[in-house]
Amino acid sequence: MFTEVATADVLGVVRAHDFESEPGHHFGAERIDAIVALERLIRASQAEQVAQIAALHASRAEAMGIGRGDPTLSVIGEVAMARTIGPSAAGTQVGLALGLGRLPIVAELFRAGDIPLAVAQAVVNEAVCLPTDDATILDFEIAPRLPGLTAKRAAKATARAAIRIDADAARARAERNRADQRVSMFREVDGVAILQVRGPAEQIVAAYNSLDSWARGLRFAGDERTIGQIMSQTLVERVTGLAHADALDVEIQLVMDAPTMLGQGGEPVDLVGYGPISPDVCDDLIAHAPNPSIRRLLVDPIAGTLLVREPRRRHFDSPTRQHIRARDRICRQPSCDARIRDDDHIHDHSLGGLTTTDNGQGLCKRSHTIKSLPSWKVTNEGKTTIWQTPTGHQYRSNPPPLLPRDAPGHLRQ
Repeated sequence: MFTEVATADVLGVVRAHDFESEPGHHFGAERIDAIVALERLIRASQAEQVAQIAALHASRAEAMGIGRGDPTLSVIGEVAMARTIGPSAAGTQVGLALGLGRLPIVAELFRAGDIPLAVAQAVVNEAVCLPTDDATILDFEIAPRLPGLTAKRAAKATARAAIRIDADAARARAERNRADQRVSMFREVDGVAILQVRGPAEQIVAAYNSLDSWARGLRFAGDERTIGQIMSQTLVERVTGLAHADALDVEIQLVMDAPTMLGQGGEPVDLVGYGPISPDVCDDLIAHAPNPSIRRLLVDPIAGTLLVREPRRRHFDSPTRQHIRARDRICRQPSCDARIRDDDHIHDHSLGGLTTTDNGQGLCKRSHTIKSLPSWKVTNEGKTTIWQTPTGHQYRSNPPPLLPRDAPGHLRQ
């Protein structure tokens, strides 16, 4: 029904269409047609956004020249704040924009709406190891096969093609990937988190099989816990060396208001390093911790942020550093949700900036580097930091309240 509608007009036509007047509307055939047309619009918009990022990168590289910093990192920082996404997500999109520049036929399929973003990204990921000449061969070979494929199938097809074109490059990529080992933690709802491990496949499979075999053996012997509970708790016990997973003897920071602390309120409690948890889960944590430590943090009664202390040192001393990290919680670059790795002087110490909590902010490694690139400027107004990008756009970052009260976070000017 909407196949003849120009891509730019799809949204208005769909919104104005009277679906209820169509014969057989109860089955929703016209709505499926609308969904397909909107998918075409989404793909075209995403492709144009990627093209604009590629053009921005080209102009930024030309403006910065050689030896004046990394234009790619500069563009990542700006795209992250403009789109209100994390630098990692922005980096992925910038990588896609640059990768499609080497795959013009695949890029045209994306622009025409014949393949979705996920498929384009999968092809770029598999082609990143190839030199330009081989990427041209891959582009010609793989593009006709992509329409109709899922991202997973497109990745497999592209990987096979890349191996055929250059087996040596495939081996080198495998070596790099196998060396890229890391452990990450992600928050889930209701006091649950995910521990993610990336490493050589045979090691991860061996670890999983060991946990699974141990759990099934205990279940067979009469353990009433589920397989998942035994595997999870056994992992914690083996990593920490504890006899029992719930016997963690570490400091935890729980931020709560006075009524909740006294058992008279129901406001969410904030577990530092994780996020909000229910008061009941908080009570369980305290009750089961053998040596619980609850650190009291003095907060502003209006904004809910941590109050200021002003030591005058070149390097942030431990109390000031801990204060900044407890106040900022995550990287203070607008839109960045990464962990704090560096303690930064907003106004550089070499230019007279004081080593105080007012002049300090917590940043991740990437944001700290971005801040130092040419044409970037970071200033502060009280507790608010203002990031100005090379294009002149400004983004504001406020320290998050320890107990949120629907306070504004990062705002764009």
